[in-house]
Amino acid sequence: MTAHAAHGGVRLPPPPWLWLLVCTYVWELPSGVVWWREQIRDLWTDEGAYGPEVVASPGFAALRASTVSQLMPSLVLVAGLLAVALPHLRGWYTRLRYRLVPLAALGSTDAAAPQGVGGLRDFAASVAPGATVMVSLWGKGPPARVYAAGWRKRRIAVSLGFLALWRRDPARARALLLHEAGHLGSGEHLIAGLGSPFTRAVQAWPAVFLAFGAAPLVWLAWRHEPAASLMWPQVVVVLSRASVIMVPVAALWCAELAADRHAAAVCGRRAVEHALDEIGAGGGRTRGGLTHPPHRLRRWCAERADGSLVPALLALAGPVILLVHAAVVVCFTTVALLLAGDPWSSAAASSLDLAHRDVLTVPLWAALVGLAVLWPLLAPRWSRLWAAATAGSGNAGRAGDGLGPRARAAVIMLPAVALAVALLPSTGAVERDPVLRPAGPEASAER
Repeated sequence: MTAHAAHGGVRLPPPPWLWLLVCTYVWELPSGVVWWREQIRDLWTDEGAYGPEVVASPGFAALRASTVSQLMPSLVLVAGLLAVALPHLRGWYTRLRYRLVPLAALGSTDAAAPQGVGGLRDFAASVAPGATVMVSLWGKGPPARVYAAGWRKRRIAVSLGFLALWRRDPARARALLLHEAGHLGSGEHLIAGLGSPFTRAVQAWPAVFLAFGAAPLVWLAWRHEPAASLMWPQVVVVLSRASVIMVPVAALWCAELAADRHAAAVCGRRAVEHALDEIGAGGGRTRGGLTHPPHRLRRWCAERADGSLVPALLALAGPVILLVHAAVVVCFTTVALLLAGDPWSSAAASSLDLAHRDVLTVPLWAALVGLAVLWPLLAPRWSRLWAAATAGSGNAGRAGDGLGPRARAAVIMLPAVALAVALLPSTGAVERDPVLRPAGPEASAER
């Protein structure tokens, strides 16, 4: 029996937010390099905008330290570019790191049995054509993860524990493999997965934030020196920019939930729920840290995989997380301006104006509107680009994406409204703000 015989094939995938994130970063890379050059000049050279007395103060060291947490989101995206650009190197490292050997190299007395090595190899070939199954001989290897050994070389790494699960409970094992096939079908193995520098950088974010984001704030609060009051607004602004880490985290979560939905469309949501229970029982609920959604969220989405709510949420995830990030930036910037002595009305107006200029950019939101409108036509081509002739993919175009008329209207309207706001002229609040645009040399020194 084929993998899709019972459940009628795979629906269209949601937009590939991981790939769109990487493409957006490439687009913004030149301006980002200019911005970081200015930051290095202001904070680490004698040509900066701060006076000698400010630079020599202990509070300025806290500001310098907090910029590391601000740099981390950029390093995460650079790691994503490296993962895409150097898949051969990543494949070599991953193979050595987890002691991976081809499944065919393992001798087995039940190789021809459906629940033996041969059955696993045949099932993997049917749901992920062209992918090679590798087995980790390392005791703590992953249950099942994908990775890239080249731009067109796809790998599925499984553990010895997974082989035991294949023999003990084939339905759960198939659901896990179908989840990984969903990642392969969207090209996500090139960015995320086993041995990815992108996911490693995201996992390191909490420790970096505590060391270089929260610690400087605690240190400033503990030190009661004159310069500390000047550094507080600067550090808060730095933390607001560091909050952009929520965007790659959301993209990774969407990739995981979409892969769960892919598996549910082929083998049924019950099998996916049982597979998630298997991961949780083995400690997998915290395995990925920030790179994987909470176990309860994954179960909640799996239980609703047959409806239109989950695909609507996945389709809206990109615009929603960008708007949430804009709201976070507005809140942090308002607090920073209030700490700098700005009146409440001026601080709120300037924060909204800055978010309008820096977050609600016209090219980005125009691209999101175009994607929302054209994705039903682009999705089958996107799947074919990654050779996603997986179970049921031949019927993907006819099956649709699971969105009803209201959900599809919401998917288009949300970025369209944001684009309309982005097209509005600036209020000019930043130019009128006495803190952001000081009039005298003394205020200029404070900036």
